[in-house]
Amino acid sequence: MRIGQGLSGFLAFVFLLAVTAATAWEQQPHGHEPESAPAEVFSAGRAFRLVEAIAQRPHPVGTAEHDRVRDHLVAQLRELGLQTEIQSGIGRYPGALARDVVGMGRTDNIVARLPGTNSTGTIYLAAHYDSVPSSPGANDDGVGVAAVLETLRALRASGATLRNDVVALLTDAEETGMLGAEAFVAANPDLRGDVIINHEARGAGGPVFMWRSTRPDGALIRAVAAAPRPNADSLSTALAGEQTSSNTDFASFEPAGAQVLDFAYAGHSAYYHNPLDDPAHVPLGTLQQMGDNTLALTRDLGDRDLAAATDDDNPAYFALPFGTLVVLPIWVIIALAVVSVVATGWVIWRVRRAGETSLKRVFGSAALLLVSVPIAMAAVYGHWELVKTIEPEYQPLFVDPYRPEFFYAAVIVLSAAVLAAWFALSRRWFGSTGTAAGLLCCLSVLAALFTLVAPAAAQVLVVPTVAAALGVSATFGIRDRWRLPALSLLLLPTAIFLGGLWAALQTGIAAAPFLTAPTIILLGSLLTLTLTHTWPPRRGWTVPATAVLLAAALTAAGLAVDRSDDQHPLTSQLIYALDADRNHAQWISRVAPDRWTDTFVDNTTPEPRYSTLWSDAVASGPAPTQALPAPTAEILSDTTASDKRTIRLRLRSHRAAPSLALRYTTTLHSLRVAGRDVTPVPNKGIQFYAPPPEGLDVELTAPAGPLDLTLIDYNYLPDSGIAPYGPQPPDVYLRQDSASAVFTTIPGL
Repeated sequence: MRIGQGLSGFLAFVFLLAVTAATAWEQQPHGHEPESAPAEVFSAGRAFRLVEAIAQRPHPVGTAEHDRVRDHLVAQLRELGLQTEIQSGIGRYPGALARDVVGMGRTDNIVARLPGTNSTGTIYLAAHYDSVPSSPGANDDGVGVAAVLETLRALRASGATLRNDVVALLTDAEETGMLGAEAFVAANPDLRGDVIINHEARGAGGPVFMWRSTRPDGALIRAVAAAPRPNADSLSTALAGEQTSSNTDFASFEPAGAQVLDFAYAGHSAYYHNPLDDPAHVPLGTLQQMGDNTLALTRDLGDRDLAAATDDDNPAYFALPFGTLVVLPIWVIIALAVVSVVATGWVIWRVRRAGETSLKRVFGSAALLLVSVPIAMAAVYGHWELVKTIEPEYQPLFVDPYRPEFFYAAVIVLSAAVLAAWFALSRRWFGSTGTAAGLLCCLSVLAALFTLVAPAAAQVLVVPTVAAALGVSATFGIRDRWRLPALSLLLLPTAIFLGGLWAALQTGIAAAPFLTAPTIILLGSLLTLTLTHTWPPRRGWTVPATAVLLAAALTAAGLAVDRSDDQHPLTSQLIYALDADRNHAQWISRVAPDRWTDTFVDNTTPEPRYSTLWSDAVASGPAPTQALPAPTAEILSDTTASDKRTIRLRLRSHRAAPSLALRYTTTLHSLRVAGRDVTPVPNKGIQFYAPPPEGLDVELTAPAGPLDLTLIDYNYLPDSGIAPYGPQPPDVYLRQDSASAVFTTIPGL
């Protein structure tokens, strides 16, 4: 197998790496339209002014700042001439996502309609306007809100009329459990035939991805393909559809039958739910990407017959540079997988007949490559665990550090070190031809199996593998001088797919062992086809050894560069819990003590009275009692009939806390909160946000006999005025679940 000769093979390898780097660079946002841009185009400069207006301070639901933001947005939409109203309701955590304690709350969704000329359905442009208590919410989700309003402004300025209705749906209380979107769906349970374009952020930069869609999604994806920056991948959307660890309003919209597209960006995730998620950290290039896509999709879908454009398939799709989305029917993926197996089989037959290798060597190389995948995954996982051990401040992170680039590079280099070790060992044990044929054998079989299990997601393996297999096959039938160029040309899909890894890494280093490492091993092995006769015949071990040393150096640089200060504060978590029945208090934390909270807590499990309510607490410490008024429950009625006890309560917080919780240990028959039935009844209780000033009405039915009910009110700890808490250091901030909580047992039950 005479490919990849000497220096030319090395240069081909370098060329393919350059394509990979160029693809990674091209996928990032670059530039934006200024405020002076033509009125009919989306301008991130103009949209940014709205971000500045609404992200001045944190505005969680149930606060005066939240109401200011709501009223400002309503005024802005009415200035655009849209039919605007506030739809108030009671929302709950989506029923499909089981929780022992279910979130509920009062919500004020903002709905503004731009009527179509002959509507066949509605295009909803959705974003949530609330923030968490710890953040001004400039990116999450001020950018999404601004993208919606600037899109509508551009549509109005263009003078164009669309066939379908376009509605701005600015949802409330997303941060407390997608409550506003759920309340909207409860009031509009049938959205079939409508399309919802949802806007989100889990960071402060990077490219905008269409990372989740309702299924089947064929018609939707073909619409997305017309957008300027259609960053989407059917592997990602398939995985997103199966997991619930990262949720958006999508989870509330999906049950209504609407077609939903979930757009989000996740780079620089350290700023997620952070006090520095402010206008100064809004990436205008990312905002421009989001807005360009939304405006293009709205114009395209706005003139379609939505009643006819129903999704009936789940195609495979992937993004290419310069705004191209390739959409392939499933039968094409199946056909390509078959071609890959056939082409690989033919290559193995040719080299075996020529006496260049044996089946034993081919299968040995394939098996070794397969084993390299879990080794790389373990190495990358262990690397990050080691980093967290060296730097304990990273332990509680649910996002990346502020300066993660050196760590990203270390992950890539460490994965490449495992790949290089496989290549060196395989060449030594099975020969260069056996190695090349073995890697094609491994990947073509994996691609075929992937296609059998999840054909819509298999393109990430099928497309590069079939191209490489055809490239190697072509080398047997063309002149020697054209073999390497032909192979390099057909390895371009591999280089382009690898280029997308940088953007994938930006979504979170915690996912790197499960996505980045196996992708580098499997797709990276295809690039080694250019090195078949280029790899040093002796001392090949120096390449993986050097890569390991480089990964260590990059990790050390990352630890040296990433230090907390007032512009890069450490995330911390702390709860002040007051047992009003005993006039006793404790500090509690859900994470291990850090350099600040260790003055409040140690690694002691909270007392039983507290650990029952905060079962995930891992640290505690004694706290002085504060004169905080306890929440109260007025018993409106209490009757027993047919072995069932029905109780009506009115719950109040006397310190104007933004949330109230009712907890119980008895299995209830039924539960009604603020006039809404809660079905199924949660196992342990409810937490209600923005309770009415006059009190929250609750009706429950339980087995006859005594009933133990605990009432808790919560306030964000820095807003609570807790004297012993004092000022926190400027290089520390408390995450959104840090609270002052006062709890009491409801007497008389």
